[in-house]
Amino acid sequence: MRSFSYLHKMIVFGILLSTLPILLTGIAAFIYSSKQSELHRAQANKQLLIQMQTNVEHKLATVSYMLDQAVRSPDTLHSLTSSSSVQGTGPLFAEKLQTEFKNMRSWEPLMDITLVNQTQDWLIDHAGLYLNTDFPMALPMKDLLSSTLTSGWQLTPSSVFNNNERPVNSGCIYHIALARSIPDVNVSSDAALIAGIPACSLQKPLEEDAPDSSTAGLIILNREQRIMVHPDPEYIGQPLASAGIWDNDSKANFSELLSKRGFAASSGQREVHIADTRYSLSYAHSTLKGWTYILISPTNILTHEYVQIGLHTMYISVAMLLLSLLLSWVGSRRMHMPIRKLLAQLGDKRLPDRLGTKSTLHIDEFEQIRAGVSQLSASQSQLESKLNQYKLQIRTHFLINLLLGKNAPSTLHDTFRENGYGSQLQEWQQIAVIAIQTDLMNHTKYHAKDRDLLLFAVQNILEESIYAEQQLLPVVYEQAVVTIIGTSEQDRVRFSQHLYTLTEQLQHQISVILSLQVSIGFSQPHNSLFQIPQAYTEAFEALKHRMKLGAGIIFQFEAIDNRTSHWTLPYPESLEYTLIQAIQNADEALASSHLHQLLKVLFGMECTPEEYQVALTRLLTHILQMMQESGIRLGQISKGHGSIFNELHALQYAAEVEQWFNKHIIIPIILILKERQYAQYQQISEKMIAIIQQEYDKDLTLEECASRLHYNANYLSSVFRKETGCSFSEYLTKYRFSIAKKWLDESELTVKDIAARLRYNNPQNFIRSFRKWEGITPGQYRGRKHKPDLSMKQ
Repeated sequence: MRSFSYLHKMIVFGILLSTLPILLTGIAAFIYSSKQSELHRAQANKQLLIQMQTNVEHKLATVSYMLDQAVRSPDTLHSLTSSSSVQGTGPLFAEKLQTEFKNMRSWEPLMDITLVNQTQDWLIDHAGLYLNTDFPMALPMKDLLSSTLTSGWQLTPSSVFNNNERPVNSGCIYHIALARSIPDVNVSSDAALIAGIPACSLQKPLEEDAPDSSTAGLIILNREQRIMVHPDPEYIGQPLASAGIWDNDSKANFSELLSKRGFAASSGQREVHIADTRYSLSYAHSTLKGWTYILISPTNILTHEYVQIGLHTMYISVAMLLLSLLLSWVGSRRMHMPIRKLLAQLGDKRLPDRLGTKSTLHIDEFEQIRAGVSQLSASQSQLESKLNQYKLQIRTHFLINLLLGKNAPSTLHDTFRENGYGSQLQEWQQIAVIAIQTDLMNHTKYHAKDRDLLLFAVQNILEESIYAEQQLLPVVYEQAVVTIIGTSEQDRVRFSQHLYTLTEQLQHQISVILSLQVSIGFSQPHNSLFQIPQAYTEAFEALKHRMKLGAGIIFQFEAIDNRTSHWTLPYPESLEYTLIQAIQNADEALASSHLHQLLKVLFGMECTPEEYQVALTRLLTHILQMMQESGIRLGQISKGHGSIFNELHALQYAAEVEQWFNKHIIIPIILILKERQYAQYQQISEKMIAIIQQEYDKDLTLEECASRLHYNANYLSSVFRKETGCSFSEYLTKYRFSIAKKWLDESELTVKDIAARLRYNNPQNFIRSFRKWEGITPGQYRGRKHKPDLSMKQ
């Protein structure tokens, strides 16, 4: 099958490059417009709900204020305190109150306010005075006043504000009302002012504020989640659950969500459905009255404006797509013309031979050009790579032999020149060797398996940080990066100061780049290249001081005083003795503590690294001697990978030494001793149990068992309690009682005979002990066991 040519690929790429962004842009624009429509609708519902809440609370606050003004009105007080009842002076006061109530209604036309005196059987509202009225209220006046004082606004039937002389209001059947008693009036508490507003009237502001109010509805709930306002008047006065509002996410009734703590003091929006119709619900809680305001509106209603935006976006995208297809075709053909000319100049005859078995029918134009050029480039790169590898290997081999002193002195200068170090050979007056080792002890980021990779990284940092004229090629040898530093400076002091500065910079740079702590040891300055092996030995001797100084050191060999040894304290034999005793007692915690103290004393002495190794070797030898005397072979704790003393001498830090002693020497010995101790304890306890089971009917004591088994009585008691969980006497008593219960069940022995056989001098003592252990007497036990048999015989 013929492959696509580069021209076809360019055309396809141009089409994809233009098509995908246009399609994605059009889809994103359409989705964005739809989401913006829903977001705009949600924000509009939220603002409408806030506005409705403000209007309702302002309207109720106005009614409350008017009611308070009427309570404090002198005309109200006079109408109730008049001694001549209503028939005498009532009409005058009724006319004044009627006028005052009309003035109040000018502020709130829908407000109904009534002064009721249930005791004298009259009421006054804005329409006039009414006598001998049959009150249609279901509750007494005191109950209405009490409910108002405790809960505030009450949902009251609209008939409260009607009487026999006035027709019942044909509108809403419920009013939201407040009742106030008249203060400082020595009359019956059945006299009160009642003000209210029709519940259905609170829907009217929604129709005025929302242009699409026919699709929205306001619901107001009181503290008890009873509906005070609803688009359908039939739901007023009922609980919210009866409205059938179901949350789409939780599939629960919305009234249950409102009762939860998370919804009780918040506002938000939910997606709900009512009778298979989806609605967007916005709710807010009012701190003023404890009411909840809910606004519901149908969802998925996109306005014509947003639909038009989506359509226009689609039209523009299609037009841009057709234009991009045309430009991709024309532009690709023009851009392909230089490639055709280049192929014509190269010629097609020689390319298939270089491509091997792959035919030109299956490659495009650029691959034909690349095939010829890549073969030449690959051949050159392979040759250069091999030459560089051989050169690096030869130079590394030369430097390792130089550090180890394996180069012949007669050919040393010629070898330097052959490896490209002729300028160093002529200019260097002094040399020193620097050795860098990684400190991976207790490192959280790196582990021992990463050491080789880290040494390679340190080698690269060292090679890039020091000029090539000042050093030879760094090499990795014996888990360290080693380099030879040279200088034309003849002053040893200045060269040593330069080495200190250089090593500090290297340590800081490695810490910043790799987050790795390293220790650096370097030799004292030497004047001859033939002294490089000695300088190499000095650098590694300097690194051994990590045993005392710890990780992250920079140490020069010439700072070591090899003439005297400063043992300020003798070898801590007492601590060694306590350590060995703790190991023999298989006390892991105590042994670890004594080891820490002993090593702290050892490394607190001023010694050379060799003297530290002698002291540690002595400690290891004494522990191994104790282990051998205990019958433990070295193969039981050693993995057999090499000499255990070589492992000890390879350790570099005091913490590493302590960890090695604990993990590889002390803990394995303690585990073996504990296994032996457990086996011994189990054997002793089994012998004691056997003695009890065989001689339970004798005067058996712990001391007699100790004498037979040749152990101390206290030791036997401790071992027996550890293995069985109880003392020797408790176990003996339990076993004897198990035998007693067996005799009571299976034999005709009397209680007295059983007590005598179990070594009780007094049967009463046996009975008391049996009751203590079993809760009943031996006779009761035997009788309880035989009762089922008697019942079967009957």
